[in-house]
This record gives sequence, C-alpha cells and structure tokens, in this order.
Amino acid sequence: MNVFVVIVAFVLLLGGALAMWRFAKLRSKGTPVIIRPIPAQDGAAWRHGVMKYNEGTALVYKLRSLRPGADLSFPRNDVEILSRREPTDVEAGFFDSELHVVVLSVTGQGEWELAVDDSGDTALVAWVESSPSARQTRTLPTNIEERFRHVRGRARRQGR
Repeated sequence: MNVFVVIVAFVLLLGGALAMWRFAKLRSKGTPVIIRPIPAQDGAAWRHGVMKYNEGTALVYKLRSLRPGADLSFPRNDVEILSRREPTDVEAGFFDSELHVVVLSVTGQGEWELAVDDSGDTALVAWVESSPSARQTRTLPTNIEERFRHVRGRARRQGR
C-alpha cells in the first residue's frame, strides 16, 4: 500500500510540474485568447489559452492541457474572419470587460469563436491579411540541381 501511495504521489507531482512548466512557458508568449468551437451553448465550451502566430499557422495552446505541443493549429490560408460580436450576458460574467468575440471559419476545421481584446483582434487581422494568396505563392523546385543536369544532358544529346 505504501508503494501505491508513493507512485500516486509521484504521478501527481510530475503532472503538476508539467502543468506549471507549460503555464510558465506560454504565459508570456503569444496572445491570450479564450476559444471554443461552434456551435456551442451560450457560455459553454470556452477554454483559456494562448495563440502564437508564425508564418504559416496560428498555434493555440490551451492552458489546462498537458500536451507538449499545440492543441490546435490553424493554417493561415484556411482562416477567414466572419464577424465580431459583443459577449452575451452569460459570457460577460466570466470574460474580462475589454474582451469581444471574433468568429472564424477554418477550412476543414469548422467555425471557432475567439474572445480577444482589441490588440489581440488587431494581431489576428494583421496575420490573416498579410497572408499571400494561394495563387500567388510559388513553390520553388526542391530538386533544382537535378533538373538542371537533366536539361543540360538533353541539350548535349541534341547536339547543342
């Protein structure tokens, strides 16, 4: 029985240490958000987290998750801002007073609501709007040296 208690205590201590490490690591990086998938009942399914933007994706880390990586990933070219709204009376009870809700559509992942302040909204809009169009994004060949040799060899065979 003592061994069981020691194992349980160790697991709880390890889980607590992981949670504290994740919280400390994420707290100062990114934009604080409260996020939920929609449809959802009024006031339900909201999760606190941090959204970090990089060149191609927005990564959401939920604060009460022990997962080592991001909990959600939104590719920039798949994100569309649909609307904004003020919190409902139920949501206003647990949101900070300066938060408003931004409704997003993410291709292949449905619609999401993000509760953000004005600076978080500005960061999201800037990130989405600075995305190049999928049609404008050219991919460079990764095997350019091989392709050059192939074209050069073909030219030699043709006597050029």
